[in-house]
Amino acid sequence: MTALRRALDLLYLAFGIAGGVALAAIGAIIAAQVIGRQFGLVFEGADDLTAFAVAASALLPLAYAFRHGAHIRVDLIIGHVRGRARFAMEAFALAATAGLAAFLAYSVGDLAFDSWQFEDVAQGTVPWLLWYPQAACAVGCAVFAVALADDLVVHLAGGTPSYRRAAESSAVQRAMEEI
Repeated sequence: MTALRRALDLLYLAFGIAGGVALAAIGAIIAAQVIGRQFGLVFEGADDLTAFAVAASALLPLAYAFRHGAHIRVDLIIGHVRGRARFAMEAFALAATAGLAAFLAYSVGDLAFDSWQFEDVAQGTVPWLLWYPQAACAVGCAVFAVALADDLVVHLAGGTPSYRRAAESSAVQRAMEEI
């Protein structure tokens, strides 16, 4: 099981890094546009590339952010429940969210497949193929669904899900900083 755990953690890390690269690409494209304007240069299609990078920077690192407790969790109800009821509510929340993420991955993947079949291109000044960024978004959602299913399995096996471990460690870190 440790080999599987390491492989999954490496997968989540790789997608976190990919999201960071997409974020850096946004900055690089914008910087190139700003500097280019100073010299009278225009970068055709930069707006589309920036939009693609924004989508990638939002969806590729979803699993990594989830595993490290960076997503906002609303514990209004579940935070006041203990025992079996809390266990069941967390299992339901993880299963439902994993199902929604898988459905989103399927839908965006289907869109990417249609774009590939019809050779759909962006409507900007450069006809970029749309299936590349759409496929990246679909894969990001799929990896997020895997991370949710991963935590569901850990939770059902009686372990501590990653988001709770991350929250507990950050509470410990905050307490250590206050001391």
